[in-house]
Amino acid sequence: MTIEKHGNKWRIKEMVDGVTYRLSVNEKPCKRDAQRMINELIESQDVPVKKIKNFESAANMYIDSKSNILSASTIRGYKTILRSLPDSFKHTKISSITPLDVQEIINIISADHTPKTVRNYHGFISAVLGDYRPNMHLSTILPQKIENEQYTPTEDDINHILDIVSGTRYEIPYRLGCYGLRRSEICALTAADLDDDNKLHINKAKVQQDGGKWIIKQTTKTTKSKREIKIDSALANMIREQEGYLFDGYPNRLNDHLKEIQKRLNLPRFRFHDLRAYFASKAHAMGIPDVYIMEMGGWKSDNVMKRTYRRSMKDKTLEMNEKYTAIFS
Repeated sequence: MTIEKHGNKWRIKEMVDGVTYRLSVNEKPCKRDAQRMINELIESQDVPVKKIKNFESAANMYIDSKSNILSASTIRGYKTILRSLPDSFKHTKISSITPLDVQEIINIISADHTPKTVRNYHGFISAVLGDYRPNMHLSTILPQKIENEQYTPTEDDINHILDIVSGTRYEIPYRLGCYGLRRSEICALTAADLDDDNKLHINKAKVQQDGGKWIIKQTTKTTKSKREIKIDSALANMIREQEGYLFDGYPNRLNDHLKEIQKRLNLPRFRFHDLRAYFASKAHAMGIPDVYIMEMGGWKSDNVMKRTYRRSMKDKTLEMNEKYTAIFS
């Protein structure tokens, strides 16, 4: 610690864990008072620097602080990212990290990861630094996004699948998927979530904890995901006959089962989650306004929702193009 006179004031300065703390007072303090004032300054920070040895410890504190807010899958993803970061970066003092360090680590990650994964890494790193180095400004250059060409199932695809699963334990999950429900939401539902008016109340999800255990979480993926939807009478009657969960299995099993059907029927490959894209594109084609599609599907923003049905618009665009061309034929 140093106590020096600058102009009409006395400046107290001390470095703690790589961070220099300064404060000015009108009168020269004794060493004891100076130390007390420095300690008060350190303790007034959001997180005392003495607890943050390096990026790894800061990241763990960040994850712990969000454990009851973010989804279990997001927390698992953060922990996976942290484990896979190079030790040289994880062990760097949080106070010593510069924007150039962040750019260099992103360059390394970009060598063998997709642009989407790289952006996930950068999002996590910048979130941690945003909490513990709020004055740092990052201008990291990220790899260009790759347009997602994920296949959206067609009406024929859906009909073939529903024919195959008719009368099996998978029929209800697939039909609910066509209403835009996520796997996690379907696996958490019971007949008690359906009211007399055929309205299904979606307010929980089956998620996997960090240790691998599956639990029913009494919240949905986002606040917008908590919703009520009206379903057809045939599906409602199927649900009322069910005991326990509507699908008593792991959400991943729905993807595995879909792969088996696609192989058997020689269908294009798509995920169970892409039934949401079918729902959005079908509803859009029927003329249902986007604001209602977003509410029915539980999307947080219309940007995410619109991306799902825009994937399936290429064939429709060609159809409209041919319709216009026919005018001149």
